[in-house]
Amino acid sequence: MPSRIVFLLIVAAVTFHLSFLETCVVLIGYYGFATLDDWLALRARRKMIDEVIDDELFGWELDPDKSGWETKDNLSRVRLPDKDQVVVTRVGSLLRRIFVARERLSFPLGSS
Repeated sequence: MPSRIVFLLIVAAVTFHLSFLETCVVLIGYYGFATLDDWLALRARRKMIDEVIDDELFGWELDPDKSGWETKDNLSRVRLPDKDQVVVTRVGSLLRRIFVARERLSFPLGSS
């Protein structure tokens, strides 16, 4: 929790003549809700990343007109051989894990 927030909360507690116990409850409550907010934001980011990667990797169907091509909605692409598809899926999974780890380092829980 940033020190300026603690300072402002303590100044507000003194201004409103709150007791020590009430001040502690306000500080603990603020910390709890700030941590929850950070956790929810990180969870939403992860969900968005997962949806984008899953949308790109899965749901493609073989094009009946062109062999070796896949279609999804109005998009088409060359179908990779099975061996290459496994590699692409693993690379996508690895990039997802790297991005989530990077987000976790740059956005630690409990910081505002």
